[in-house]
Amino acid sequence: MIAAAALVAVSGIIIAYAEFRNDLVSRRYESSWIEVQSDLLDTMLELYRGRLGDVSRTVVLDAEIDAALRNGSSDDLNRMLEQVRNTVRARPEFAVLSASGQILATTGDEAGLVESGAVEERATDAIRNRIIVAPSGSPFLVHYSPVRRGDVVVAQVVAYLEISDGISFFFPDLIGLALSQPKGGLLGLAGDVPELESALPEPDGQARHQIMSSSDGRRFDVATLPLRDEDGNFSGELVLLRDISDALEREEVLATLAFSSVLVIVLLSLGLLARALRLGFRPLGAVVYLLDAMARGETGLRMRNVEPPPEPESDVEGVPERFAYHSVARKDQEPDSSGSTSLAQRSVAEIDTLLDTVERFRASIDARNALIAVQEQLESARRIQQSLLPEDFDLHPGLDFSGRMRAAQDVGGDFFDAFPVDDGRVAAVIADVSGKGIAAALFAAQASVVLRSHCQTPENLPVQIQAANNALCQRNPEEMFLTAIVAFITPRTGEVAFVNAGHCPPMIAGIDGKVRLEMRPPNLVLGVLPDVDWSLHHLTLGPGESLLFHSDGFDEAQTKEGEILGRDKSMEIFGKVIGEAESQDCAAVSERILEEIDQFAGDAPQADDITLITMKLVD
Repeated sequence: MIAAAALVAVSGIIIAYAEFRNDLVSRRYESSWIEVQSDLLDTMLELYRGRLGDVSRTVVLDAEIDAALRNGSSDDLNRMLEQVRNTVRARPEFAVLSASGQILATTGDEAGLVESGAVEERATDAIRNRIIVAPSGSPFLVHYSPVRRGDVVVAQVVAYLEISDGISFFFPDLIGLALSQPKGGLLGLAGDVPELESALPEPDGQARHQIMSSSDGRRFDVATLPLRDEDGNFSGELVLLRDISDALEREEVLATLAFSSVLVIVLLSLGLLARALRLGFRPLGAVVYLLDAMARGETGLRMRNVEPPPEPESDVEGVPERFAYHSVARKDQEPDSSGSTSLAQRSVAEIDTLLDTVERFRASIDARNALIAVQEQLESARRIQQSLLPEDFDLHPGLDFSGRMRAAQDVGGDFFDAFPVDDGRVAAVIADVSGKGIAAALFAAQASVVLRSHCQTPENLPVQIQAANNALCQRNPEEMFLTAIVAFITPRTGEVAFVNAGHCPPMIAGIDGKVRLEMRPPNLVLGVLPDVDWSLHHLTLGPGESLLFHSDGFDEAQTKEGEILGRDKSMEIFGKVIGEAESQDCAAVSERILEEIDQFAGDAPQADDITLITMKLVD
């Protein structure tokens, strides 16, 4: 009985420990998960702010808006705003306010955003971003840009974009999306927003995660994320709902099966242990009766080779049935306890096996849950990283441009960017973050936004690079760094002004396939030390010449045997592709370079991220 009780106690302790450990891992996963969701929302808002800023600058710098403001023509303003809106994939809405706050023109159905008083009464010099809630309950990101005539602000352009559509893209698998207002009240924005049995806590600006049930019996994974603008103003909480009824039901079934299996194993082990103990202590019972008989002076007793009864009497008159008088002792009938010892040893081994089985089963469940969580986060990170890369390379009529980034893993640390600037030039950025994986991808997303927001003109590009580097150094807890080239191309003259922050030198190939390197004195990488100076370099593209920016994944490609491509062979590949290209555009050139890299590496896995930017002048 003591051994059985000990086995039951040990089994209970093991199960309790496994449940405690599972609960601890779940809490850690929940904390990590809500932190990732908050960072994802911040990244989405930062991306949308950048897009609205680019579109607003296009409107503000358009000469037609100044002419329309001078003429006081609302029709011209509406026409111009509608044309700009139709050229932007996100299709934001616009409004133009006079210096006194009067609405001069507006597009879309959300003019109430302007009339509601959420906009400043008068135009100011500052560029501002706000998050406001429309009368319909949908949150909008609003960007204000002043329109200047000389040093005087004469109007402001208001661009506003609904956030709900972006949330559906950045947060897939949502069953419903709602907004919890600061003053209370839940407004459904998209999908199925059921009536929850327990009310959500009052909005307090803190990200939370909980599992809740609806009145129809469904269960939901509910995440509440605070919605703030860049000044920290609180506009409410986004409520993200995922239907996890089926997943929880499967988990409960699996848990029931696991518990039943463990219970059956414990019961079988108890039965086997009881039988082993019964057989093991049977010879001891016979010895006790023999010693009792000898104490009474009956020295002629010997044990027969018969099975004793289960519970022999301890005090009877005469001799028990399993004993008899023999005048001669027989050695072959002496008690033998070797069989019982073997049974006891087997029982101990079975208990050890049971404990190991329970622990392995629990560990396998934990490992499976952790693997699923990691796969989901990697897929989300991959989609976000791809959305940050430009897709439209029609940057200038006089420039053929193409960019490609192929990550070595699900997400990578390389990125590139390209956008036109106000004076007719084109900006291009290529960068390579140290390390790989989610951390490198998140730092790359941050660096992409920082470089685009700081680097706008080539005249003071080193100063802008210094400001971007200082911003990266301030928010770099993991002490990561990146190499980068930031360049401004003038398609009319072929002049390229660029800063190289520790990146691979550019390659230029002529029509005949001859390649030269644009070597410059090396500069420090970004994100390491603040207040560092960088040098501005220049090169000129001749007619028919092609320019290549690339990351080190190109010349450091390797085979299974460890052979590295190297700079000489990478230049040879670039020259070969250009020499055979004839009339191929830059996009085809990039594809051919990737094919040549794959042909060299063979079956070897890609060792590092590969990023290519190719460009040439168009007659």
